[in-house]
Formats: sequence, C-alpha cells, structure tokens
Amino acid sequence: MTFYDIFVYGTLRRGGMYAHYLADSELIKEKYYLSGYALYDYQQWYPYMIAQTGSSVIGDIYQVAEVALPAVHELEGVDEQLYRFIYLAEHQFYTYLKFDTDVAGLPYVESGDWLAYYQSLNL
Repeated sequence: MTFYDIFVYGTLRRGGMYAHYLADSELIKEKYYLSGYALYDYQQWYPYMIAQTGSSVIGDIYQVAEVALPAVHELEGVDEQLYRFIYLAEHQFYTYLKFDTDVAGLPYVESGDWLAYYQSLNL
C-alpha cells in the first residue's frame, strides 16, 4: 500500500470540522510551522494557502493511504481547480495550495493558525 505524508492546515486538521476524513491516517506531527506560506479566509468557511515570503502556516502532517486520497481531493476541490495537490520537496510532504494566487479582498489570517482564527470568528 502506498502512503503520502500530507500537510493539512485548515478543516482537515485535528479538531477541524473535516478531521474525520483522516481518522484512519496516522498523525505524524501536530502544529508544524511551515515558513514561506500564508493563509487567507474564503467566506469564513475554509482557508486558502499560497506561497508568501515572511509568513508561516501552522498545520498537521498525516500519513495518508493512497486509497483515502480521492475523498480528500474531492473535499478540497482539486478537480474544480480550487486547490492543487503539490509536493514540497524541501519539506518532503504534499499539501494543498490555492489553485491560483489571487487573494485580492480576502482576509489575511495573520496567525497562520486556521483553527484559532476560525474559533475567534464566533460563528
């Protein structure tokens, strides 16, 4: 069986609303700081991550079985071109980046921590 190490930073994180998608996956590292990337809030519902110098994002790294990827890709909107599933060679894991880099008008998540940010919205 093939496995992928995947950095998740939003609703898939431990404690996130869609964490159950990774319930059968092994949590390798919790609260990993990924430098050079930033989060932006899309409709107070989920984050977009893009490469951005001087920023960092907090997330979790899971070891995910290949058989689980289609459901996660569907959730992330890979086919709809909301996100790209990419390999970050310098970190030796995969992640989801916003398909394009247009974040005009979207709130910047300064802390880089989606879970803390989402809780602060009091929705």
